[in-house]
Amino acid sequence: MLLAILPGPLLCADPLPEPLTLEAALSSANNPAHFELLDIDERLQALRAEMGITSGYQDFRLDLTGRIREVGLSDEAPNDDDSGDSAASLILSKPIYDFGLQDSREGRIGLQLEALELQKRLLIEQRRLDILEKYLAVLDADNQFLSENEALAIGFIRYDNAREDQELGATAEIEVLRLQSAYETIRRKRNLAEQQQRLQRSILAEAMGYPGQLASNLEIPEINNTRALPDDYETLVTRALQNSLEALVALANTRAAHAAIQIAEAANGPTLDLELEVSTYERETRTRDDWRAGLYIEIPLYRGSSAATVNRATAHYRRSLAQQQQLQSHLRVEVLKLWQQLQQLQLEIEGRSVEQDYRDRYLDRSRAEYELEFKSDLGDSLVLYSRSNRDRLHALYAYEIAYQRLAALVGAEYLQALTPPQ
Repeated sequence: MLLAILPGPLLCADPLPEPLTLEAALSSANNPAHFELLDIDERLQALRAEMGITSGYQDFRLDLTGRIREVGLSDEAPNDDDSGDSAASLILSKPIYDFGLQDSREGRIGLQLEALELQKRLLIEQRRLDILEKYLAVLDADNQFLSENEALAIGFIRYDNAREDQELGATAEIEVLRLQSAYETIRRKRNLAEQQQRLQRSILAEAMGYPGQLASNLEIPEINNTRALPDDYETLVTRALQNSLEALVALANTRAAHAAIQIAEAANGPTLDLELEVSTYERETRTRDDWRAGLYIEIPLYRGSSAATVNRATAHYRRSLAQQQQLQSHLRVEVLKLWQQLQQLQLEIEGRSVEQDYRDRYLDRSRAEYELEFKSDLGDSLVLYSRSNRDRLHALYAYEIAYQRLAALVGAEYLQALTPPQ
């Protein structure tokens, strides 16, 4: 039963490529089989169906009515009169005019469809950013494991050498215990780093819609950390308020809420309908017509809930306006935070690169001294070099995430135009 319920694409997902590239990972953001996209697609389908139902209110309607009835005849009725009183009628009806109610209903559903389609685009965009963050988190976990693995190897060598020296009487027992304690601490960190590798891969697989398929090798993407930013962040704020999908979704929702007020107001207006009826009767009388044609107008004079319906729609509209203003406030702060974060990360990356260059040169010197059998801190140099590289890449990945988040708000094309091609 479960296999019959689950959609086919979820059961037959293609295997992940090896090595997994960032482009391949990001391409899974619009996988229609993912549960988030399945949900929004079903909501779109329901809205389109509602639009069809609403449009049908103005269509022709054809009904066949009938009855099978026997009646008791009066004593004064002619003897040849039949007691059968069955009848059948064919009725054709069509609303002619509702003074704007139908247009308001269709207009509101159209705005809801627009908002939901924008919401789908926003969802795919957010999924891309989420997958990017989780992809780089896997690389971060790998770098952390490499650093801890390097420290573990050095820690074990020191502890093992000290234990051998103790057997020869060249090292005190307390020194061996100190090195053993340090080694156990490093071993715990290394085990935690290994667990993080699996955990981050599982999180990435779930985000991509490939549960259980853990990518063993991830390609390291090239990241340009010299991309230009405008000096005035107010330009970025203006673009985010006008062009970001979040702002467009909020605007569409507000317009749809305003359309609901028009529906509530138009619901109290008059209606004009056309009706044609053709009938046949088992018992003919002078009061029965073979056909009828008529125009019917209905003018509501009083409905107790009319004002309350309009007030409710107005309250929903004002709430939507408040939510739109709240989003605008969030966007202004978010753009400023990302703008400042990118500037700070650029400085951090520059500093990390200088430190990396220093650690690289220092490692070369330590290796040369070791080869010449001089006293050398080669083990410490290896560990510090590995950690320096880890920290530099971590800052670089944080920069890429912040840049892509800002690009999603203000437009990637706009930011790319600020940076000359290399």
